[in-house]
Amino acid sequence: MKWSRSVSISVALLTLILLAVSALAAGLTPLQKAIQKGDIKKVTELLNKGANIDEWNFGTPLITAASSGQLEIAKLLIERGANLNMIGQNGWTALGCAAAEGHSAIVDLLISKGADVEQAIQGMKTWAEWSRSLGTNLDQKLSQGVMLIQKRAGQAYYASGQYEKAAAALRARIQADPREPQNYVGLAFSDLAIKKYDEAQAAAEAALKLAPDNIDALQALADTLAATGDYSGAINSLNRAVSLDPKNPWVEMRLGNIFFNLGNYDQAINHFRSASELAPDELSPLKSVMNVAARAGKYDEAISAASTLLTKLQTKDSAEVLGLRSFLYREKGLLDEAAADADKAAAIDPAQDWTHIARAAVASDRGDNDLALNELSVVNDPENMVAAVLKVVFLARKGDLTGAESAFSSISRDVASSTNALVIRNANFLLDLLKPARQAHLDKAASLVAGSNWTEALNEYAAALRISNQAGRQELLSTVSALFKSHPELAGLPEEARKHSLRAEVLIQEKDLSGAVKEFDQALGLAPFCPVLYYNQAVILANLKQYNQAVEQMKTFLTLAPEDQKAREAKDLIYQWEFRLERQAGK
Repeated sequence: MKWSRSVSISVALLTLILLAVSALAAGLTPLQKAIQKGDIKKVTELLNKGANIDEWNFGTPLITAASSGQLEIAKLLIERGANLNMIGQNGWTALGCAAAEGHSAIVDLLISKGADVEQAIQGMKTWAEWSRSLGTNLDQKLSQGVMLIQKRAGQAYYASGQYEKAAAALRARIQADPREPQNYVGLAFSDLAIKKYDEAQAAAEAALKLAPDNIDALQALADTLAATGDYSGAINSLNRAVSLDPKNPWVEMRLGNIFFNLGNYDQAINHFRSASELAPDELSPLKSVMNVAARAGKYDEAISAASTLLTKLQTKDSAEVLGLRSFLYREKGLLDEAAADADKAAAIDPAQDWTHIARAAVASDRGDNDLALNELSVVNDPENMVAAVLKVVFLARKGDLTGAESAFSSISRDVASSTNALVIRNANFLLDLLKPARQAHLDKAASLVAGSNWTEALNEYAAALRISNQAGRQELLSTVSALFKSHPELAGLPEEARKHSLRAEVLIQEKDLSGAVKEFDQALGLAPFCPVLYYNQAVILANLKQYNQAVEQMKTFLTLAPEDQKAREAKDLIYQWEFRLERQAGK
């Protein structure tokens, strides 16, 4: 009979298992014994003395740790190079053993570190089928283990930055369980991380269809909409989340980031401050208050946030904040306080970028511009515009106006589009220092115009433009526009600039709009008075939903070519983009 056969085989199987366990217990290595006891000190000692980290004895040390739920020891073994995918006596890997015993934290760890998910599942399924054929109930435990791996894989991959794998794992989970909203939420975040925006939005909307009040799904949808420039939609989604959960700090953080991207620093600071109040132990909201307040020129508020942050940070992590606070003190004219913070930052982490920037500023203010330039030369972040502008300032202070002008030419367009008060203030100071160089270019241009040397005159005007403030820039553009009226042939595109413009067209065809913008930047660097370049770049910027910059570029086009046949169209586009900006800001 089936029943009697099942019983007899189960007894036989149990006998075999007991014999294996007895053999294992008798033959455990000292390393395995220490692991089973959870004695991480002894484990470390044995490894340091040369114990074989992958020695096989009914399984490896890692399998022993996974089976017995020793998370910290498993971490240690992995750090020391343990093989993740070796197979134990039962045909299972460490991942399979951890899953069978329900040790989810170890499952997450092993997956995130690269354990072979399919190998583990296949090994467990084979045993489950065998067990089922024998009439035992071991298959239930194994099936639960398989399900645990499948459930945790997406999250574990995402947490370790393996977004493609996370998305694939979550799609598999959705196929197996299409009614679980969190699977769609995880998929939305994974697709968003690999810039599959349409797929991410679809996943978030699928989650909300199943669970309209799911806060995670509302945040996933907001992140996706914000990534594609639909800030109004993102704000609506987050406002819905606030109505459901008014004390969620991460919703406030997301609102803060959106308003920051919109250039509404006051609103951004308010949301970051709310997030900090809701999660006082979290440091990121307070850090955001500090950084945004600094960018907005709200130095007192930024200094206050930095001071509060320093009371919460461990000393070893405080160099960046001290360096920034030093610079903020300097901006306020509090030079002694600035010097003290710069020294503290240097004592903690002399290699930190803001340590170098703070020390450079202090050195220059004391008259040692060579030391200041040396400090800036080792700043690691090439996109730190504060450091880039300071370099030009210190060159000018040193008296090297030619070097300062050359250095500023390479960053002038980035400075012109910057909304960072620290950059703007120091750039304005710099442009005052460069006024003699600018005037020299204008004088030379006037002389060349008088001699009918139009092309060389344009080159001098272009050089003057690169070191002009906003008012001087508009004056120059108007001067050149008048010159174009009498000599329209000058508005043509130089060959090298034409090359970059054509490269931009290719990139547009390939849908690489960001690359196209950069090519137009190159072209404008060579031909800053060519109207069509401003027009074309403005359209691309608008397609990227960077409407503020698009408006500025199109206004420049109109200044240079007010009577162009596209002037009416350009004005209409500006009206449309300004309306979109209003909607983005929620007006």
